[in-house]
Amino acid sequence: MSSPVKARRVGWHRLLSLRLLVPLLLLAYACFFGLYTLHRDLGLREQQVEEHAREDVTLRMTLLQGTLDYLLRTDQLEAVREEVAGLGSNPDLRVGLLLDDQQTVMASTQLALIGRPAKEAWPELTRPEALAHMESARRRMSGQVEISADGTRVEGYYPVILGTLDAGRRTGMLYLQHDLSQLKAAQHHRAERSALRASLLLGLIAGLTGLVFHFALGQRVQRLESAARRLAGGELDVRAGLRGVDELGTLGRAFDEMAERIGQDQEALRRSEASFRTLIERTPDAIIVHREHRVLFANPAAVALLGHEHEEALRGREVEKLLMPGEQAALSEAGEAGAAREVRFQHREGQQILGEVVTFSIPFDGQPAVVSIARDITERKQVQEKLRATDRMVSLGTLAAGVAHELNNPIAYVLSNLRFAVDELDEVGKEGKPLEGERAQEVHQALREALDGGERMRNIVRDLRSFSRREDERFGPVDIHAVLDSCASLARSEIRHRAQLVKEYGELPPVLGNESRLGQLFLNLLVNAAQAIPEGDAKGNRVRIATTRAGEGEVVVLVEDSGVGIPPENLQRLFKPFFTTKPVGVGTGLGLSICQGIVTAMGGRIEVSSEVGRGTTFRVFMPVAPRASDR
Repeated sequence: MSSPVKARRVGWHRLLSLRLLVPLLLLAYACFFGLYTLHRDLGLREQQVEEHAREDVTLRMTLLQGTLDYLLRTDQLEAVREEVAGLGSNPDLRVGLLLDDQQTVMASTQLALIGRPAKEAWPELTRPEALAHMESARRRMSGQVEISADGTRVEGYYPVILGTLDAGRRTGMLYLQHDLSQLKAAQHHRAERSALRASLLLGLIAGLTGLVFHFALGQRVQRLESAARRLAGGELDVRAGLRGVDELGTLGRAFDEMAERIGQDQEALRRSEASFRTLIERTPDAIIVHREHRVLFANPAAVALLGHEHEEALRGREVEKLLMPGEQAALSEAGEAGAAREVRFQHREGQQILGEVVTFSIPFDGQPAVVSIARDITERKQVQEKLRATDRMVSLGTLAAGVAHELNNPIAYVLSNLRFAVDELDEVGKEGKPLEGERAQEVHQALREALDGGERMRNIVRDLRSFSRREDERFGPVDIHAVLDSCASLARSEIRHRAQLVKEYGELPPVLGNESRLGQLFLNLLVNAAQAIPEGDAKGNRVRIATTRAGEGEVVVLVEDSGVGIPPENLQRLFKPFFTTKPVGVGTGLGLSICQGIVTAMGGRIEVSSEVGRGTTFRVFMPVAPRASDR
């Protein structure tokens, strides 16, 4: 057989192979694309069904919660049951239950369940996750709607207030369970039909495209394919360079435009990464990225904060070794969004560094990681402590004249009685007679009064020392009434010419706090209360101190005055630093700001209400100290 004939036969077989292979490959691609589309469409449709169902249940339960709250406050139990039973008309609703605070069914879409315990009426509510959801909803007093783990149902848990507030606060639970299986089955059917139509259409298009490719576009397609492979391999400057006005020419130009945009995007991404790295490296805040308790990355600020010279000294180290003892879990997991917390870091040389840290999760190198951003607040804390000390001294300075008067009175009669006793003893010594009778009683009485005066002076000095001494920030059980009595004693001279001091103490457990800080807080409030009352009518005005329980875990202290009051426009700015309504030279404007910082640091809160011309009331809420058996 001649060589030209053999070449023609080889070309014919190659032509026959391409004629079949290209359409088959394109058909296979069409089938794969159809399956992929089906899989993706199923996932999207299921997600849409779940999201729509969640939104629908949330809206329905929010409206129903308000309706039931109103009906229960007005004791319309039958209307409540009708409202819940009416939900049964929804074919996708499996069950709706309203439980009281004893976990008994008050209302239901299935009337036979009313009056039965929840664990018998609907055993699924005994599952640990269901109990956890109900407990979370009661604690936060807000509802939540969840998709079950298997994705077949939507469950909603909404707290409902039972009865009127006069009868005591009781919380029930509204529970709805929607079935998603029918909705998802319908979406599956639609997705399958859509995918089938798309696959058939793509198969037809693939067949026609294969023919065109085989007969007219083979070489140009190979050129375009080669350019695509090189582009995918990282050659961002490659171009197909196809000419022509047909579809492949248009595709070639589109490919070249795409390659140009990819090159520009890659360059922009490179510049963005460089800018971001510069930002991270130059930011004054320390940034530490860690995974599984080991450091992956630390910026220069973090390296300097911890006393090292290079990032390599931190990379791979255990996070716990960067923290002071007792802080090992501080960076182990992300906190609430935007919530900063104080963490004690350990410097390379051993000293403590106080940082304000925000921790959150991000992907790092394609895997989940935790980022901790820390700001050194050691100096700021020292400044705050100096401000608190300054405020204490300002308060003592305000009271200095009154305290001097309080000390001067007992000093005067102590000295007078001692002189009298000395004179009497001198006369008795000159007369050579024993001290007896009425003269002995007078001397004895004078010495007793001198002793009482000395006790009074010692108490005043003790209160001053308790208020002004510097203590650490450790918290512990504090007798709030003892603190209030000491503060009232110190502020007595400031109050007595302006108002009467009234104490109304309830029976309270110890609070959790710091005695010196609480003294600073309440002395500041008492001095402010006194200064809000003009002098001249002490009997017609009063400063009232009252204590009571505010709940299971809180107590509240009221400091109330009958002074001039605070205008509404000033109430919102009352706790801002350096804001004051006092004349120039009277006060620094820091007192109430520091008071709020003290209360917040101890886990409490402070509220104020005022009416111009009638007075102001400050309410300080403090947590109860845990009992020894609870520690």
